[in-house]
Amino acid sequence: MRRVDSEPRENWRSRCDEIGFSFYDLPSEGGRPYWNESAAYAFTLGEIEILESATKALFDLCMEAVEHVVRRRRYAEFGIPTALHELVRQSWDEDDPTVYGRFDLAFDGDLQVKLLEFNADTPTSLVESAAAQWQWLTEAHGPDADQFNSLHEQLIQQWTHVRTARWGVAPGSRLHLASLHDSGDGELIVEDADTVAYMAETAAAAGFDPKLIFMEDVQWSVELRRFLDGDGERIDRIFKLYPWEWMAREQFAAFLPLSRATTQWVEPAWKLLLSNKQLLVVLWELFPRHRNLLPAYASPDPLAGRAHVRKPRLGREGANVTVFDERGRVVVSSGGGYGEEGFVFQERAVFAPIPGKTAVIGSWIVGDSPAGIDIRETSGPVTGDLAEFVPHFIEEGRA
Repeated sequence: MRRVDSEPRENWRSRCDEIGFSFYDLPSEGGRPYWNESAAYAFTLGEIEILESATKALFDLCMEAVEHVVRRRRYAEFGIPTALHELVRQSWDEDDPTVYGRFDLAFDGDLQVKLLEFNADTPTSLVESAAAQWQWLTEAHGPDADQFNSLHEQLIQQWTHVRTARWGVAPGSRLHLASLHDSGDGELIVEDADTVAYMAETAAAAGFDPKLIFMEDVQWSVELRRFLDGDGERIDRIFKLYPWEWMAREQFAAFLPLSRATTQWVEPAWKLLLSNKQLLVVLWELFPRHRNLLPAYASPDPLAGRAHVRKPRLGREGANVTVFDERGRVVVSSGGGYGEEGFVFQERAVFAPIPGKTAVIGSWIVGDSPAGIDIRETSGPVTGDLAEFVPHFIEEGRA
């Protein structure tokens, strides 16, 4: 794994616009655009195979962890409201389908892969991972170039599997897809809107009739005892780019168990157990010294004398993360609005020695199959909302 200079395409903005990736100019560190094709990460095929293998192994461990938590009813450790415990159990025991997720991994440059966290419920960076970096690859490196990226094809295959084998609905069946419109300021959250629009494209290719809506428009009909959209249409099946932990604490949370017979959600309710960093503690408890896991605990005491990181259980984009050195001194701390839900403590990971950069690998899982990677980099040890997206390629070309 190495970082190399790359000449940006002259028309890269217009080319990104053409594939529905419009938030490339979001500010990153130093005010630079979020999308950065002035550099690229080169991997050997052997490194890609290691990342793929680690991703599959981690997903399998996570499935075992969910089974363990459900059987022993350890929901309280995850802060899940009591009223939703049975919903999570039913969702898992009845095998509600999943479409996708993204592991954040540390790759140390010496072929060691470690799990940082699992974005299992509402992972973003999808359109730039699946479409934008593939477009960049073919235009910057030619048709014989390759990267670890089968996201688009696998999403279509998984949506087809969900429609036919899991839900058993005919071609042309309605699928609602929802994101949050704004954070209270009235301004559209473009990143979420683009992500949901891209997911709708893959669902349409799988035979669904997609309808884009906003979460603000979802309503509960007391008379019909079911969820409706803003037009009064029944919501039978819905993909939501909206966290379960937010839904669990809102006014309509009481209706979620009642809607189980009428509304099918993607991602499913059992993802509450995977999108919570308490998962890291349970994984280390169940699989200590696994080669792809970092020691993680609910208390910092077992990590005394070792560099470690404190993370809020429900934090996003590096918010409220604190890094400590081996003597317990604060190296860096980020702000944010998380932490009331509690923290987990994880041994600090070792990253590849890229001068001046910390590169986190996002490794995608579609269904239960590894589907590709992306790279977000920062100049500091915490990957936050000012990270830059940098594309990648496989040095040997197409295998």
